Amino acid sequence: MPHVGGQKLKIINEYQILMDESDEQHQINAMEMTRRLKARGIPAERKTVYKDMDTLMDAGVDVVKGDHGYYIGTRAFELAELKLLVDAVGASKFISQKKTKELVEKITTLAGMEEAAQLQRQVVVPEKATAANEKIFYTIDVIYQCLDNDKMMSFKYQEWTLTKEMKPRHGGKIYKVSPAFLIRNDENYYLVAFDGENQEIRHYRVDKMVSAEMLDDAREGRTQRDALNPQEYARHHVSMFAGEERAITIRFPKHLVGVALDKFGTGIDLRPDGEDYVKARINVAVSPQLYGWLTGVGASICFPDEEAEKYKEYLKRLIL
Repeated sequence: MPHVGGQKLKIINEYQILMDESDEQHQINAMEMTRRLKARGIPAERKTVYKDMDTLMDAGVDVVKGDHGYYIGTRAFELAELKLLVDAVGASKFISQKKTKELVEKITTLAGMEEAAQLQRQVVVPEKATAANEKIFYTIDVIYQCLDNDKMMSFKYQEWTLTKEMKPRHGGKIYKVSPAFLIRNDENYYLVAFDGENQEIRHYRVDKMVSAEMLDDAREGRTQRDALNPQEYARHHVSMFAGEERAITIRFPKHLVGVALDKFGTGIDLRPDGEDYVKARINVAVSPQLYGWLTGVGASICFPDEEAEKYKEYLKRLIL
């Protein structure tokens, strides 16, 4: 057959049709494939479809020839894995309602027809409490460009006002930092970076970053960045708020051991304190957010003494 409109893309379209519309229960024979190709404006004959199927098989694509036609045998993801991906997207506060639905639809296309229908029946896209920053994916792309090219980046940082609006912090100040890594914590996405102006590591919520750009300047603070451990950083910064990091000992009811291990990791030192309580030595950034977490689980600080006193003062202010 001569190369008429769409012929060069015919085999790609055949692959797309198999991926989108076939599985063991929904096999596509050569005649049906020609009809679907013609619906896309691509003329085809049965004998060329047979050759194309052989070509796909020779190329390593898992095309199976069944009793009633062709179908894709195995896919990259199992249904349970796709369900986990959908749930993770739905639970992410930093992804807008609109983008959540778009991503869920894309994830669904990774399944076969039967599994896609099952996945769509199971999917529940929760309503997001607030409108997320629609440009967050652009910002993430800029961050990865900076990491790949060893460049600094600039951005404006937003904050909520009493009128429930997001406005640039510090009058629209341009922040210039050297990205270290991205991390997800407390259902939000954060950039951890070296701040050259203050000569320290800081973190920023990605959904509050706007006007992100990659700069020509090479990243700074290599020593400080190389010393970071993403997992440890997340554990030490409760709710990702900054504070002076130091070793403290906390005391809490014995039945909350699992809660403490989930929060601070299994590397913390635990020891019994009587029959009903446990003490744990942790390295953490001390902040009001840490105090809030301790209050919520009924824990206290017992060492060092100055930190214990600060926590007591915090509690006194709450009840005034």
